[in-house]
Amino acid sequence: MRRFLLAVIALSAHRLRDGCTAYPSSSSSADCDVAVQRFRSVGLYDTPSSRIDQGNNLKVCQSQQSCCNAATEVQLIDMVDNEYKRHLAGQASFVYDLLNSTAHHLQDHMTHMIRKSKSKTIRVLADVYVSIEGPATSLLDMFYGRLSRYVHEDPETTPASSLEDAASKLFSDLFPVVYRTVAVAFDKLDNSSQFDEDYVQCLVGKSFEIRPFGDVPYMLAKDISRTFTATNVLVHALRYGGQLVDAEHSRSWLGYGNRDQCVAALTRMKQCSWCDGKDSKPCHGLCVNVIRGCLARETAHLDAPWTGYYEAVDRLVSAINNGQSSVCLEDLLRSLHSRISEAIMYAMNHASDIQNNVKYYCGPAKWNNRAPLVTTETLKTPESQEVWNIEEEDLSSAKLTSKLFKFSDTETVVRVRGLFSNMAHSMCSNYTTTNCWNGRTVGEYTDNVVGPLLSAQMYNPEFDWTSSINTQDNKVAEVIDKLRHIRQMVLNQLTPSSQSDLFMADEAEGSGEGSGDGGVSKHAGWDDDDNVDEYSSGDGSGENPITTQLPGVADPKGHPTDISAPKSGSDIVINSKEPTGVASSLHVPLLIMVCLIPVTRIF
Repeated sequence: MRRFLLAVIALSAHRLRDGCTAYPSSSSSADCDVAVQRFRSVGLYDTPSSRIDQGNNLKVCQSQQSCCNAATEVQLIDMVDNEYKRHLAGQASFVYDLLNSTAHHLQDHMTHMIRKSKSKTIRVLADVYVSIEGPATSLLDMFYGRLSRYVHEDPETTPASSLEDAASKLFSDLFPVVYRTVAVAFDKLDNSSQFDEDYVQCLVGKSFEIRPFGDVPYMLAKDISRTFTATNVLVHALRYGGQLVDAEHSRSWLGYGNRDQCVAALTRMKQCSWCDGKDSKPCHGLCVNVIRGCLARETAHLDAPWTGYYEAVDRLVSAINNGQSSVCLEDLLRSLHSRISEAIMYAMNHASDIQNNVKYYCGPAKWNNRAPLVTTETLKTPESQEVWNIEEEDLSSAKLTSKLFKFSDTETVVRVRGLFSNMAHSMCSNYTTTNCWNGRTVGEYTDNVVGPLLSAQMYNPEFDWTSSINTQDNKVAEVIDKLRHIRQMVLNQLTPSSQSDLFMADEAEGSGEGSGDGGVSKHAGWDDDDNVDEYSSGDGSGENPITTQLPGVADPKGHPTDISAPKSGSDIVINSKEPTGVASSLHVPLLIMVCLIPVTRIF
């Protein structure tokens, strides 16, 4: 009997040594229960239910006995690859939302203010300049329509001169409308009288020489060009930054300095514990080394250009918030009705000089008696000329200033500037240093944790150093070039010239160590969602003085004046009430920093 029992024991040992699993022990089956549960939770059902002696044949999760076979490991590798990409996009979602929402609010506020400015200007014409209201309204429609379209155009393909041309066209086309009032009174004709078309074309063509509106068109075109250009460049820069890190676009370039090693390291970190029958989170140090190794190339090559891009945009946003501007877009749009009114009043007050110059260039007025009747009404009192509906602006302004102030707060600066260099700490923030999966077993991670520098990856225990990690991918190179280009566009709006030396050193000395604070661990880790609250608010204000140049007086700016044209007679003010000519002194949010861009003279 004793010999029989010894024989049974020997046979059982032999069957186990030969890998026979037809009758696994109950303890062997229990060793994979945790793994089976985890596999089922992610949709993997065709997996071993007990340990098998194929662990040494696996590519990544090698062990003498394993709860995974080769097919299971392939599925785990694909799964961890997709999960890694998803979490990279999740880490960048805060930056994407910040940049896109700021651009959206800025663009919407510009459109809203343009619409309000147009409405106000038309009301002023109706209140003060009744005889020119009808034909002038269509000209204002075209002018403001051009401003509205520019808000949605790419400043790289749409030159600022297009706005100068729009301002020039507004005043050159407005000249015959205004001068008709003068000519009707001088010739003592009915208000329905209209100029002959050829005469209108002469007035339009000679408006540059006659300069009926003084310097107002020139100064206004200059202000419109630089303020709208700076605003549009900022919108464009924000949009590009958001597009760069959006989930779909970033998949084409972000994530791998060395794809094969990265996927293997990620699988060893996240999934090999399952094959070992464990359900433990990775150790923090292991996670940091793996993510830094995967992102080594992006961190090394992209960190400095990204930081330079963000700091340039943040500088422009700060200039807006701090009122570092001689002309701001919101103030410009709020005062636009007054400046157009001032130009018309200038023409009215210098009617006699203008009339003499018109006769010199275009001859006496030529009338078309078949022109349609233009009805006139009694002049209205401009009771609402200085009234700007503050309540309608509050909501739009509050949303914008909230975004702009949030853009530059300390937490935002740290998270955005350190997007690449701090990504490892962010993704690994919810992992511990004890009783965790260290890549081989549950315990502590005792290997050195390397920094984000490319050179540090030579000592990364989770990767074998290869020269390919130091090679710049073509897609990454395109991203770098675009970031530098956008950065320079933004800096050009902040300086009188294209010299931007203050920010050239950041990329020259960029080390990849990270521009932000490495301790960004407050927010999401590998397994968390990133929720961002709305932002705080703030405001600012600014003023824009208006100057004009009288005819016949030497122009200090060197603008041409015609001294050969005859000038005589007293000034005539016709069909006009004296407008206030100055926008209300209101406390309004400062909207945009201006840039010094050369513009051509209008009149």
